[in-house]
Amino acid sequence: MARIIQNLRAFARQDQQTDDRVDLRRALESALELTRAHVQEAGVELVHAPLEAPTWVRGGEVRLGQVFVNLITNAVDAMADAPEKRLEILVLEADEVTVSFRDTGPGIEMPDKVFDPFYTTKTQGPSAGMGLGLSISYGIVQSFGGQIRGSNYQGGALFTVTLERHTQDVATA
Repeated sequence: MARIIQNLRAFARQDQQTDDRVDLRRALESALELTRAHVQEAGVELVHAPLEAPTWVRGGEVRLGQVFVNLITNAVDAMADAPEKRLEILVLEADEVTVSFRDTGPGIEMPDKVFDPFYTTKTQGPSAGMGLGLSISYGIVQSFGGQIRGSNYQGGALFTVTLERHTQDVATA
């Protein structure tokens, strides 16, 4: 409970720094912890191999965590009526770091509009949205010098977040 409260307090403080050295592992694990109950209540199988060591990227830890919480929550909500409910989260490390969120929901109805403000497919029920989550997430990731994309694949939706690695050059620039 203390860890959850600490995460919620950090979210409430809204960190504003965008050139911090952020441990992607910690931001992702915090997001998973915050969404764990929602994932379990929805009966979603979560497939994620935790990173064994810190992976340093440019960004703000709290805001990056917000992006991950939003993507996880959206994926879970999208799979509400799916016969198979599976969310795979994969981290690929190369020159840049990519985190992918792949679900078994219905896919993205309008991939070219999904990051537009006020675009939503959640119009009814307890998960009804305003259509701002992905737009805000897009702005957050862009502010870190990264990219976020949404696409369909055979079997659901795929969101990828690509982030710059944090290096000493970035820290001193």
